[in-house]
Amino acid sequence: MRGRTVVALAAVLLVIVGGVVAVTLGGTAGDVSERWVSDTGTSIGANHHAVAAARIGDGGLVYAPVSGSSDTGECRLAALHASNGTTTWNVPVPAEHCTIHAVADPAVADFDGDGVREVLASSTTEELRAFHPTTGDEELSVPLSEYGYTRPAVVDLDGDGTAEVVVVDVDGSVFSYAANGTLQWRQNLSGTTYAPPVVGDLTGDGTTEFGVALGTSTVAVFDAGGERVWEREAFGESVGWTASADLDADGTAEFVVATTAGTVAAFDGATGEVIWRRSIGPFAAVHAIGDGDGDGDPEVYATNRAAELRALDGETGTVEWETTLTNEPVQMTPPPSLGDVDGDGDVELVAPTNDGLVSVVDPVDGSVIGTYEREVSVFTHATLADTDDDGAAEVYVMYGDGRVVALEVSG
Repeated sequence: MRGRTVVALAAVLLVIVGGVVAVTLGGTAGDVSERWVSDTGTSIGANHHAVAAARIGDGGLVYAPVSGSSDTGECRLAALHASNGTTTWNVPVPAEHCTIHAVADPAVADFDGDGVREVLASSTTEELRAFHPTTGDEELSVPLSEYGYTRPAVVDLDGDGTAEVVVVDVDGSVFSYAANGTLQWRQNLSGTTYAPPVVGDLTGDGTTEFGVALGTSTVAVFDAGGERVWEREAFGESVGWTASADLDADGTAEFVVATTAGTVAAFDGATGEVIWRRSIGPFAAVHAIGDGDGDGDPEVYATNRAAELRALDGETGTVEWETTLTNEPVQMTPPPSLGDVDGDGDVELVAPTNDGLVSVVDPVDGSVIGTYEREVSVFTHATLADTDDDGAAEVYVMYGDGRVVALEVSG
Protein backbone atom coordinates (compact mmCIF):
# COMPACT_ATOMS: atom_id res chain seq x y z
CA MET A 1 0.00 0.00 0.00
CA ARG A 2 1.31 3.46 -0.87
CA GLY A 3 1.84 5.84 2.01
CA ARG A 4 -0.36 8.92 1.91
CA THR A 5 -1.48 11.91 3.90
CA VAL A 6 -5.05 11.29 5.02
CA VAL A 7 -7.11 14.29 6.04
CA ALA A 8 -10.28 13.45 7.92
CA LEU A 9 -12.14 16.53 6.81
CA ALA A 10 -15.63 15.80 5.53
CA ALA A 11 -16.18 19.37 4.38
CA VAL A 12 -13.46 19.06 1.77
CA LEU A 13 -15.49 16.37 0.08
CA LEU A 14 -18.26 18.86 -0.54
CA VAL A 15 -16.35 21.90 -1.66
CA ILE A 16 -14.15 21.07 -4.61
CA VAL A 17 -14.84 23.16 -7.69
CA GLY A 18 -14.62 22.60 -11.40
CA GLY A 19 -14.77 24.30 -14.80
CA VAL A 20 -14.63 23.61 -18.49
CA VAL A 21 -11.94 23.04 -21.08
CA ALA A 22 -12.66 23.07 -24.82
CA VAL A 23 -10.54 20.58 -26.76
CA THR A 24 -10.39 18.37 -29.85
CA LEU A 25 -8.84 14.98 -30.59
CA GLY A 26 -7.31 12.43 -28.19
CA GLY A 27 -3.80 10.98 -28.30
CA THR A 28 -1.02 9.21 -26.40
CA ALA A 29 1.65 10.18 -23.90
CA GLY A 30 4.60 8.54 -22.21
CA ASP A 31 6.80 9.50 -19.26
CA VAL A 32 5.51 11.89 -16.60
CA SER A 33 8.42 13.68 -14.94
CA GLU A 34 8.63 16.11 -12.04
CA ARG A 35 9.98 19.52 -13.03
CA TRP A 36 9.81 21.08 -9.56
CA VAL A 37 8.02 21.14 -6.22
CA SER A 38 7.34 24.59 -4.75
CA ASP A 39 8.44 25.72 -1.30
CA THR A 40 4.93 26.90 -0.38
CA GLY A 41 4.23 24.09 2.10
CA THR A 42 2.01 24.74 5.13
CA SER A 43 1.20 22.86 8.32
CA ILE A 44 -2.18 21.62 7.06
CA GLY A 45 -2.85 18.81 4.61
CA ALA A 46 -6.12 19.98 3.08
CA ASN A 47 -5.28 22.68 0.54
CA HIS A 48 -7.97 22.19 -2.09
CA HIS A 49 -8.01 25.19 -4.44
CA ALA A 50 -6.52 24.83 -7.92
CA VAL A 51 -3.73 27.06 -9.16
CA ALA A 52 -3.89 29.36 -12.18
CA ALA A 53 -1.04 29.41 -14.72
CA ALA A 54 -0.33 31.51 -17.78
CA ARG A 55 2.29 32.78 -20.18
CA ILE A 56 2.91 36.38 -19.12
CA GLY A 57 5.17 38.34 -21.44
CA ASP A 58 8.29 36.31 -22.11
CA GLY A 59 7.84 33.94 -19.18
CA GLY A 60 5.37 31.73 -17.39
CA LEU A 61 3.88 32.25 -13.95
CA VAL A 62 1.87 30.00 -11.65
CA TYR A 63 -0.46 31.54 -9.07
CA ALA A 64 -0.97 29.37 -5.99
CA PRO A 65 -3.81 29.96 -3.49
CA VAL A 66 -2.19 28.74 -0.27
CA SER A 67 -4.22 28.01 2.86
CA GLY A 68 -2.79 27.24 6.29
CA SER A 69 -3.44 26.89 9.99
CA SER A 70 -5.69 29.39 11.70
CA ASP A 71 -4.14 32.56 13.09
CA THR A 72 -0.81 32.03 11.32
CA GLY A 73 1.05 33.76 8.51
CA GLU A 74 0.86 30.69 6.26
CA CYS A 75 -2.02 31.88 4.06
CA ARG A 76 -1.24 33.79 0.88
CA LEU A 77 -1.53 34.10 -2.88
CA ALA A 78 1.91 33.17 -4.22
CA ALA A 79 3.25 33.86 -7.71
CA LEU A 80 5.75 31.19 -8.78
CA HIS A 81 8.16 31.12 -11.70
CA ALA A 82 6.88 28.40 -14.04
CA SER A 83 10.44 27.39 -14.94
CA ASN A 84 11.64 26.48 -11.44
CA GLY A 85 8.87 27.09 -8.89
CA THR A 86 10.62 29.87 -7.00
CA THR A 87 8.43 32.58 -5.51
CA THR A 88 8.41 35.93 -7.28
CA TRP A 89 5.83 37.64 -5.05
CA ASN A 90 3.41 36.93 -2.21
CA VAL A 91 0.22 38.65 -1.12
CA PRO A 92 -0.39 37.53 2.47
CA VAL A 93 -3.76 36.94 4.11
CA PRO A 94 -3.77 38.51 7.60
CA ALA A 95 -3.31 35.94 10.35
CA GLU A 96 -6.77 36.57 11.78
CA HIS A 97 -8.24 35.53 8.41
CA CYS A 98 -5.92 32.56 7.78
CA THR A 99 -8.03 29.41 7.44
CA ILE A 100 -8.41 26.33 5.26
CA HIS A 101 -10.37 28.48 2.75
CA ALA A 102 -8.07 31.51 2.85
CA VAL A 103 -7.68 32.12 -0.91
CA ALA A 104 -10.06 30.86 -3.61
CA ASP A 105 -9.14 29.60 -7.08
CA PRO A 106 -7.52 32.54 -8.92
CA ALA A 107 -8.24 33.68 -12.47
CA VAL A 108 -5.88 35.31 -14.97
CA ALA A 109 -7.62 37.82 -17.23
CA ASP A 110 -7.43 41.40 -18.48
CA PHE A 111 -10.32 42.84 -16.47
CA ASP A 112 -9.61 46.51 -17.13
CA GLY A 113 -8.73 46.48 -20.85
CA ASP A 114 -5.16 47.71 -20.41
CA GLY A 115 -3.66 44.82 -22.39
CA VAL A 116 -2.23 43.14 -19.27
CA ARG A 117 -3.79 40.01 -17.81
CA GLU A 118 -4.17 40.52 -14.08
CA VAL A 119 -4.58 37.90 -11.34
CA LEU A 120 -7.94 37.95 -9.56
CA ALA A 121 -8.86 36.03 -6.42
CA SER A 122 -11.27 36.30 -3.51
CA SER A 123 -10.40 35.38 0.05
CA THR A 124 -11.51 35.16 3.67
CA THR A 125 -11.04 38.92 3.98
CA GLU A 126 -14.45 39.04 2.25
CA GLU A 127 -13.25 40.85 -0.84
CA LEU A 128 -12.22 40.21 -4.41
CA ARG A 129 -8.82 41.64 -5.34
CA ALA A 130 -6.88 41.95 -8.59
CA PHE A 131 -3.09 42.15 -8.80
CA HIS A 132 -0.53 43.00 -11.45
CA PRO A 133 0.73 39.62 -12.75
CA THR A 134 4.47 40.26 -12.35
CA THR A 135 4.66 42.65 -9.38
CA GLY A 136 1.70 41.70 -7.19
CA ASP A 137 0.63 45.35 -6.93
CA GLU A 138 -3.06 45.66 -6.14
CA GLU A 139 -5.22 47.07 -8.96
CA LEU A 140 -8.73 46.36 -7.66
CA SER A 141 -10.43 45.59 -4.36
CA VAL A 142 -14.20 45.15 -4.07
CA PRO A 143 -16.27 43.84 -1.15
CA LEU A 144 -18.17 40.58 -0.85
CA SER A 145 -20.73 39.62 1.80
CA GLU A 146 -18.77 36.51 2.82
CA TYR A 147 -15.53 34.86 1.82
CA GLY A 148 -15.20 33.81 -1.79
CA TYR A 149 -14.79 30.15 -2.64
CA THR A 150 -14.76 29.90 -6.43
CA ARG A 151 -12.84 31.39 -9.35
CA PRO A 152 -14.20 34.77 -10.53
CA ALA A 153 -15.27 35.24 -14.15
CA VAL A 154 -14.08 38.11 -16.33
CA VAL A 155 -16.47 38.46 -19.25
CA ASP A 156 -18.23 41.07 -21.37
CA LEU A 157 -21.75 40.24 -20.23
CA ASP A 158 -23.60 43.11 -21.87
CA GLY A 159 -21.69 43.22 -25.17
CA ASP A 160 -20.47 46.80 -24.80
CA GLY A 161 -16.85 45.89 -25.45
CA THR A 162 -15.71 46.14 -21.83
CA ALA A 163 -15.42 43.31 -19.35
CA GLU A 164 -17.30 42.80 -16.12
CA VAL A 165 -15.99 40.86 -13.12
CA VAL A 166 -18.59 38.45 -11.78
CA VAL A 167 -17.98 36.59 -8.54
CA VAL A 168 -20.01 34.38 -6.21
CA ASP A 169 -19.26 34.22 -2.50
CA VAL A 170 -19.70 31.13 -0.36
CA ASP A 171 -23.18 32.20 0.80
CA GLY A 172 -24.52 32.36 -2.75
CA SER A 173 -24.43 36.12 -3.32
CA VAL A 174 -23.62 36.98 -6.94
CA PHE A 175 -21.84 40.28 -7.66
CA SER A 176 -21.16 41.93 -11.01
CA TYR A 177 -18.52 44.69 -10.87
CA ALA A 178 -17.32 47.07 -13.55
CA ALA A 179 -13.57 47.37 -14.09
CA ASN A 180 -13.49 50.53 -11.96
CA GLY A 181 -15.00 48.68 -9.00
CA THR A 182 -18.56 49.95 -9.39
CA LEU A 183 -21.17 47.39 -8.37
CA GLN A 184 -23.49 46.86 -11.34
CA TRP A 185 -25.82 44.33 -9.82
CA ARG A 186 -26.12 41.82 -7.01
CA GLN A 187 -28.35 38.79 -6.57
CA ASN A 188 -28.70 36.76 -3.37
CA LEU A 189 -29.35 33.05 -3.74
CA SER A 190 -28.92 32.34 -0.02
CA GLY A 191 -27.19 29.00 -0.14
CA THR A 192 -23.71 27.64 0.32
CA THR A 193 -21.86 27.75 -3.00
CA TYR A 194 -18.87 25.52 -3.68
CA ALA A 195 -19.28 24.86 -7.40
CA PRO A 196 -17.75 27.33 -9.87
CA PRO A 197 -20.01 29.52 -11.99
CA VAL A 198 -20.38 28.86 -15.71
CA VAL A 199 -20.31 31.55 -18.38
CA GLY A 200 -21.49 31.40 -21.99
CA ASP A 201 -24.34 31.92 -24.41
CA LEU A 202 -26.64 29.55 -22.60
CA THR A 203 -29.85 30.84 -24.18
CA GLY A 204 -28.74 31.12 -27.81
CA ASP A 205 -29.65 34.80 -28.06
CA GLY A 206 -26.12 35.96 -28.86
CA THR A 207 -25.49 37.39 -25.37
CA THR A 208 -23.57 35.94 -22.45
CA GLU A 209 -25.26 34.46 -19.40
CA PHE A 210 -23.91 33.54 -15.97
CA GLY A 211 -24.86 30.26 -14.29
CA VAL A 212 -24.63 29.32 -10.61
CA ALA A 213 -25.25 26.06 -8.75
CA LEU A 214 -25.54 25.76 -4.98
CA GLY A 215 -25.04 23.23 -2.23
CA THR A 216 -28.75 23.67 -1.50
CA SER A 217 -29.51 22.13 -4.96
CA THR A 218 -30.50 25.41 -6.65
CA VAL A 219 -29.31 25.89 -10.24
CA ALA A 220 -29.86 29.35 -11.72
CA VAL A 221 -28.92 31.35 -14.82
CA PHE A 222 -28.69 35.17 -14.90
CA ASP A 223 -28.64 37.52 -17.86
CA ALA A 224 -26.30 40.49 -18.32
CA GLY A 225 -28.45 42.71 -16.13
CA GLY A 226 -28.66 40.24 -13.27
CA GLU A 227 -32.20 39.05 -14.01
CA ARG A 228 -32.90 35.35 -13.55
CA VAL A 229 -33.44 33.57 -16.85
CA TRP A 230 -34.45 30.39 -15.05
CA GLU A 231 -34.04 28.58 -11.74
CA ARG A 232 -34.33 24.84 -11.07
CA GLU A 233 -33.52 22.28 -8.39
CA ALA A 234 -30.86 19.61 -8.97
CA PHE A 235 -33.03 16.74 -7.75
CA GLY A 236 -32.71 17.88 -4.13
CA GLU A 237 -28.97 17.10 -4.21
CA SER A 238 -26.01 19.31 -3.31
CA VAL A 239 -24.04 20.50 -6.36
CA GLY A 240 -20.27 20.42 -5.91
CA TRP A 241 -18.96 20.73 -9.46
CA THR A 242 -20.14 22.31 -12.71
CA ALA A 243 -19.13 22.67 -16.35
CA SER A 244 -20.68 23.95 -19.57
CA ALA A 245 -20.35 23.27 -23.29
CA ASP A 246 -22.45 22.80 -26.40
CA LEU A 247 -23.24 19.11 -26.02
CA ASP A 248 -25.70 18.65 -28.90
CA ALA A 249 -24.25 20.94 -31.62
CA ASP A 250 -27.22 23.31 -31.54
CA GLY A 251 -25.06 26.40 -31.06
CA THR A 252 -25.91 26.97 -27.39
CA ALA A 253 -24.21 25.72 -24.24
CA GLU A 254 -25.67 23.25 -21.77
CA PHE A 255 -25.17 23.51 -18.00
CA VAL A 256 -23.65 20.32 -16.53
CA VAL A 257 -23.75 19.65 -12.78
CA ALA A 258 -22.34 16.93 -10.54
CA THR A 259 -23.72 16.30 -7.06
CA THR A 260 -22.39 14.81 -3.86
CA ALA A 261 -25.17 12.21 -4.03
CA GLY A 262 -23.67 10.95 -7.29
CA THR A 263 -25.72 12.50 -10.08
CA VAL A 264 -24.26 13.99 -13.26
CA ALA A 265 -26.88 15.89 -15.28
CA ALA A 266 -27.10 18.24 -18.24
CA PHE A 267 -29.59 21.12 -18.14
CA ASP A 268 -30.76 22.94 -21.26
CA GLY A 269 -29.08 26.33 -21.00
CA ALA A 270 -32.08 28.22 -22.34
CA THR A 271 -34.89 26.60 -20.36
CA GLY A 272 -33.37 24.68 -17.47
CA GLU A 273 -35.02 21.47 -18.56
CA VAL A 274 -33.07 18.28 -17.82
CA ILE A 275 -31.62 16.80 -21.03
CA TRP A 276 -30.13 13.75 -19.36
CA ARG A 277 -29.30 12.48 -15.90
CA ARG A 278 -27.00 9.66 -14.82
CA SER A 279 -26.00 8.29 -11.40
CA ILE A 280 -22.31 7.38 -11.23
CA GLY A 281 -21.72 7.01 -7.46
CA PRO A 282 -21.25 9.35 -4.48
CA PHE A 283 -19.23 12.56 -4.78
CA ALA A 284 -19.54 12.87 -8.52
CA ALA A 285 -17.26 15.50 -10.06
CA VAL A 286 -16.94 17.14 -13.49
CA HIS A 287 -14.54 19.69 -14.93
CA ALA A 288 -13.57 18.98 -18.56
CA ILE A 289 -15.78 18.52 -21.60
CA GLY A 290 -14.42 17.87 -25.09
CA ASP A 291 -14.19 15.53 -28.05
CA GLY A 292 -11.38 13.43 -26.66
CA ASP A 293 -11.90 10.42 -28.92
CA GLY A 294 -12.28 12.32 -32.20
CA ASP A 295 -15.74 11.02 -33.06
CA GLY A 296 -17.10 14.50 -33.65
CA ASP A 297 -19.15 14.60 -30.45
CA PRO A 298 -18.08 15.91 -27.01
CA GLU A 299 -17.71 13.77 -23.94
CA VAL A 300 -18.27 14.73 -20.30
CA TYR A 301 -15.50 13.27 -18.12
CA ALA A 302 -16.72 12.47 -14.62
CA THR A 303 -15.29 10.85 -11.50
CA ASN A 304 -16.75 9.57 -8.25
CA ARG A 305 -15.50 8.95 -4.72
CA ALA A 306 -14.27 5.45 -5.63
CA ALA A 307 -11.79 6.87 -8.18
CA GLU A 308 -13.81 5.61 -11.12
CA LEU A 309 -13.42 7.79 -14.21
CA ARG A 310 -16.11 7.68 -16.90
CA ALA A 311 -16.49 9.23 -20.34
CA LEU A 312 -20.16 10.14 -20.83
CA ASP A 313 -21.60 10.90 -24.24
CA GLY A 314 -22.35 14.61 -24.14
CA GLU A 315 -25.69 14.39 -25.92
CA THR A 316 -27.17 11.39 -24.11
CA GLY A 317 -25.10 10.77 -20.96
CA THR A 318 -24.41 7.18 -22.06
CA VAL A 319 -21.21 5.70 -20.64
CA GLU A 320 -18.62 5.26 -23.43
CA TRP A 321 -15.90 3.81 -21.20
CA GLU A 322 -14.87 3.67 -17.57
CA THR A 323 -11.66 3.00 -15.70
CA THR A 324 -10.48 2.85 -12.09
CA LEU A 325 -7.64 5.28 -11.35
CA THR A 326 -6.45 3.81 -8.04
CA ASN A 327 -7.27 0.91 -5.77
CA GLU A 328 -6.17 2.77 -2.65
CA PRO A 329 -8.82 3.97 -0.16
CA VAL A 330 -9.62 7.63 -0.88
CA GLN A 331 -11.96 10.30 0.50
CA MET A 332 -12.88 11.78 -2.88
CA THR A 333 -11.58 11.99 -6.44
CA PRO A 334 -11.07 15.27 -8.30
CA PRO A 335 -12.27 15.40 -11.91
CA PRO A 336 -9.71 15.20 -14.74
CA SER A 337 -8.46 18.03 -16.94
CA LEU A 338 -8.14 17.77 -20.73
CA GLY A 339 -5.41 19.16 -22.94
CA ASP A 340 -2.42 18.41 -25.15
CA VAL A 341 0.27 17.71 -22.56
CA ASP A 342 2.88 16.12 -24.86
CA GLY A 343 2.71 18.52 -27.80
CA ASP A 344 1.62 16.00 -30.42
CA GLY A 345 -1.50 17.95 -31.38
CA ASP A 346 -3.87 15.51 -29.66
CA VAL A 347 -5.31 15.75 -26.15
CA GLU A 348 -4.95 13.68 -23.02
CA LEU A 349 -6.76 13.50 -19.70
CA VAL A 350 -4.79 14.36 -16.56
CA ALA A 351 -6.47 12.76 -13.56
CA PRO A 352 -5.20 13.22 -9.98
CA THR A 353 -6.49 11.00 -7.20
CA ASN A 354 -6.81 11.75 -3.52
CA ASP A 355 -3.91 9.42 -2.62
CA GLY A 356 -1.40 11.61 -4.48
CA LEU A 357 -1.28 9.79 -7.81
CA VAL A 358 -1.51 11.74 -11.07
CA SER A 359 -2.44 9.66 -14.12
CA VAL A 360 -2.31 10.57 -17.80
CA VAL A 361 -5.25 8.83 -19.45
CA ASP A 362 -6.00 8.22 -23.13
CA PRO A 363 -9.45 9.78 -23.73
CA VAL A 364 -10.10 7.35 -26.58
CA ASP A 365 -10.48 4.30 -24.33
CA GLY A 366 -9.59 5.26 -20.75
CA SER A 367 -6.25 3.46 -20.64
CA VAL A 368 -3.62 4.87 -18.28
CA ILE A 369 -0.52 5.80 -20.26
CA GLY A 370 1.64 7.53 -17.67
CA THR A 371 1.70 8.22 -13.90
CA TYR A 372 3.39 10.34 -11.25
CA GLU A 373 3.19 9.73 -7.51
CA ARG A 374 3.73 11.91 -4.47
CA GLU A 375 2.63 10.60 -1.10
CA VAL A 376 0.43 13.57 -0.20
CA SER A 377 -3.32 13.96 -0.74
CA VAL A 378 -4.80 15.86 -3.69
CA PHE A 379 -8.26 17.46 -3.43
CA THR A 380 -8.59 19.42 -6.68
CA HIS A 381 -8.13 19.13 -10.41
CA ALA A 382 -4.85 19.75 -12.24
CA THR A 383 -4.23 23.00 -14.12
CA LEU A 384 -2.91 22.65 -17.68
CA ALA A 385 -1.12 25.59 -19.34
CA ASP A 386 1.64 26.00 -21.90
CA THR A 387 3.73 28.35 -19.78
CA ASP A 388 7.01 27.84 -21.69
CA ASP A 389 5.50 28.29 -25.17
CA ASP A 390 6.75 24.94 -26.48
CA GLY A 391 3.41 23.76 -27.84
CA ALA A 392 2.65 21.37 -24.96
CA ALA A 393 0.72 22.19 -21.80
CA GLU A 394 2.56 21.76 -18.54
CA VAL A 395 0.72 20.15 -15.63
CA TYR A 396 0.41 21.95 -12.29
CA VAL A 397 -1.07 20.16 -9.28
CA MET A 398 -1.86 21.68 -5.89
CA TYR A 399 -1.22 19.08 -3.21
CA GLY A 400 -2.88 19.12 0.20
CA ASP A 401 0.27 20.34 1.94
CA GLY A 402 0.19 23.60 -0.04
CA ARG A 403 3.01 22.67 -2.38
CA VAL A 404 2.56 22.92 -6.13
CA VAL A 405 4.10 20.21 -8.30
CA ALA A 406 4.98 20.97 -11.92
CA LEU A 407 4.92 17.96 -14.23
CA GLU A 408 6.04 17.46 -17.81
CA VAL A 409 4.76 14.71 -20.10
CA SER A 410 6.87 13.35 -22.96
CA GLY A 411 5.46 11.38 -25.87
